[in-house]
Amino acid sequence: MKRLALVTALCGLAVSACATTTCREADAAERAAFGQIVAGHAAGLADSLPPESAALAARLRSEDPALRNQIFGQRMGDHSVRTVLMQPPLCVLEQRVSSSERISYVFPDGRFQMLNPQGTSSANLGMPARDHARCHFRLIDGHWRLTDACTSTFQTPVPVG
Repeated sequence: MKRLALVTALCGLAVSACATTTCREADAAERAAFGQIVAGHAAGLADSLPPESAALAARLRSEDPALRNQIFGQRMGDHSVRTVLMQPPLCVLEQRVSSSERISYVFPDGRFQMLNPQGTSSANLGMPARDHARCHFRLIDGHWRLTDACTSTFQTPVPVG
C-alpha cells in the first residue's frame, strides 16, 4: 500500500512538472537560421531553406516587399521577425508537431518570463512579431531545417502548454 502511495505521489509530481511552461536557449539549427534573419541576408536565408520551400525561397530571392517587411522589417522596432530576434538572449518554447517536425516560438530577452510568470501552466505567447516569432522546423536528413523563414509568425498560433 505504501508503494502504491509513493508511485501515485511521484506520478503527480511528474505531471505537475510537465504542466509548468518553460523555455530554452536556441539550438544550433535555430541560431544559424536566426543569424541569416538578423543579418538581413535574404539570399542566404533562401539558400538555407529545404527543397519543399522552393516557392518561399524564390519570393525571398526576388525581394518580395511584403515578405521582406514581415521577416526583416523596414526599420528596427517594426513588427517583424527580425525585431524579435535582435533582442538576445533569446528564449525558445518548443512545440513538437511530430518526431520530425516542431514549432519554435522565439521570445526576446525577458519577454517570455514577463508573459509567463513562474507557475504558469499554459503559455501566453503575447503579440506576434512583437513578443515572439513562430518558426517551423522539420528534421531532414538528420538535421533540423527551418522551412518557413518564420513567416508562420503571422498566422493564428496553435495553443501551447
